[in-house]
Amino acid sequence: MHDVPSALRARAEKLRREIEHHRFLYHVKNEQVISDAARDSLMHELSQLEREYPALVAPDSPTQRVSGEPLPELAKIIHEHRMLSFEDAFSFEELIAWDDRWRKRAPDARTDYIADLKLDGLAVSLVFEKGLLVRGATRGDGVVGEDVTHNVRTIDAVPLRLVTEELTPEVRRRVMNGAVEIRGEVVMPKSAFEALNRRQKKAGLPVFANPRNIAAGSMRQLDPKLAAARKLDFYAWELVTELGQETIEESYALIRKLGVKVNPRAAVCAALDEVQAFRERMCNEREKMDFWIDGVVVKVNRRALYGRLGIAGKAPRAAVAYKFPAEQVTTVVENIVIQVGRTGALTPVAHLKPVSVAGTTVSRATLHNADEIKRLDVRIGDTVVVQKAGDIIPDVVQVIKNLRPARTHAFAMPGRCPVCGGPVKRKDGGVIRFCTNVHCPTRQREGLYHFASKKAFDIDGLGPQTIDVLMDEGLVREATDFFMLKEEQLVGLPLFAETKAANLIASIRAARRVTLNRFIYALGIRHVGEQTAIDIAHHFRSIDALMGADEDAVMSVPNIGSVVARSIARFFSSAQRRSFISEFKNVLNILPPPKATSAVFAGATVVVTGTLNIMSREQAHEKIRAAGGTVGTSVGKKTAYLVVGEHPGSKLAQAEKLGVRVLSEGEFVRMLQ
Repeated sequence: MHDVPSALRARAEKLRREIEHHRFLYHVKNEQVISDAARDSLMHELSQLEREYPALVAPDSPTQRVSGEPLPELAKIIHEHRMLSFEDAFSFEELIAWDDRWRKRAPDARTDYIADLKLDGLAVSLVFEKGLLVRGATRGDGVVGEDVTHNVRTIDAVPLRLVTEELTPEVRRRVMNGAVEIRGEVVMPKSAFEALNRRQKKAGLPVFANPRNIAAGSMRQLDPKLAAARKLDFYAWELVTELGQETIEESYALIRKLGVKVNPRAAVCAALDEVQAFRERMCNEREKMDFWIDGVVVKVNRRALYGRLGIAGKAPRAAVAYKFPAEQVTTVVENIVIQVGRTGALTPVAHLKPVSVAGTTVSRATLHNADEIKRLDVRIGDTVVVQKAGDIIPDVVQVIKNLRPARTHAFAMPGRCPVCGGPVKRKDGGVIRFCTNVHCPTRQREGLYHFASKKAFDIDGLGPQTIDVLMDEGLVREATDFFMLKEEQLVGLPLFAETKAANLIASIRAARRVTLNRFIYALGIRHVGEQTAIDIAHHFRSIDALMGADEDAVMSVPNIGSVVARSIARFFSSAQRRSFISEFKNVLNILPPPKATSAVFAGATVVVTGTLNIMSREQAHEKIRAAGGTVGTSVGKKTAYLVVGEHPGSKLAQAEKLGVRVLSEGEFVRMLQ
């Protein structure tokens, strides 16, 4: 490689800066001072220089947005800070209720709000180190996402290097010497979506139903050239890194200065009536926007208060997604079909004449249960009103009886399972009917989907389509059959080539080591979700101990009520299920939760409240479990300790009333040591 003349090196650097300057003007400032053709000409000159002198190529060069070979798979990324979702509100009353809830935790707090658009796209985290883009990751489950850096780099709205000219010297130093994380939404503009569908039609290919799925699918492509062709866009909505900003409004200003755009419609609102007016205005203007939105996101503007309010489940208490009124359309019920789920629940589903609602083509809607069908009096052939709010499954909300055809009949739920013919019964006087045959093929199929799902065994390559093939070929009937599969049985089957067969067997082999909580969740016990499985695993620590527990013993687990305890006890009282689990024990290594490193909190229920400074709430919970304790969510008679951080809520008063021992964060840490 020959030396690059200094004049050409300087020219290349000027070209890079000029192209980035116009990217910043266009995407962040919404200004265009040169034509697209002129910008393309600058890019062409830079490409020619870099092709002639490869030493000129820099990682942040605009020519490097699409580069490299397709990846074999997407790597996993652990988020340094959890990526949370939002609680939904669908009315002004629900918005007020959200406001009341957080104010009870901080009654003396004074703040305004920031309202932003809830974009219908894919949430992505961007990490810059020393100013350079080094990683882009999807939200995933909030803790672990997928590495999509190669696709994020193809989006013009995402800078490959942060802009620092408008920053103060101190902030510039922190940005260029450390890491900066910015989160936002990858969206496909309506204009790009329509152009893509025109190309699909011209090529005789199916058109796409909505841009959100394309944005999400594009981000998960292994070849960045496919993502680049989709013309995606990006809008930031959070600056995670602490750079001296006291409000979210200041965060937005910093994000813009860093060269990343936020939505220009975002507004600070002094009170909820201003939020309501903002939502109504955005609802009226959304058809003119070049992207899909399904509501507005409302956040407490003060960042210290935002953090102090903490998290409830998977959502911050200081923010809410205030959805637009659900879109409603009319269509015709062509059939009512009964679906059988993994627990045997029979769910009536209306098969509809396809219709577009909330940006999605809908052909099915849930009817929930027999009582709901009777309430609506919905029949085959009826014209119905269908409603879809955001990503929620469509509902039939009304029957237009004046349009009912003659000679229709009221729909009756079957007395026997439509799949296996087994008897159908209601449980515990509930409204849902269940197939009582545990060998029902559909129950088994749905149960196997659940078993291999992400929160259960998370077996890579074992999705519903693959499971269908294995069941149809007679290779799998029960979950234990997965672990008996051999590579030679798979090669040549539909969907299977040699590489896929080998990869699947390797994934199944790796899944033989499974944590107790994942195993419990995978069993598909009614009412047992992911968090309940964790609580049970930490309490009983082995599957044998859990199988030997009666209803009262299960009730002793914190956060477990009588309904869940009864469901668990009944599940393990079945001789057939106990035999099934014995088979699992022959092929699996079921790992207990990490052993307690001390006995400081042995047998004690510990609750944490307020904002901790030394560690996060999640880290405190892990330390409690590691010290032999059980994490509680509310203060009661069984609570042994309350760990109090800054700005505790009503739990402190409740603890004092009940005589529960209160620990400061410092006392908590010293006890652990």
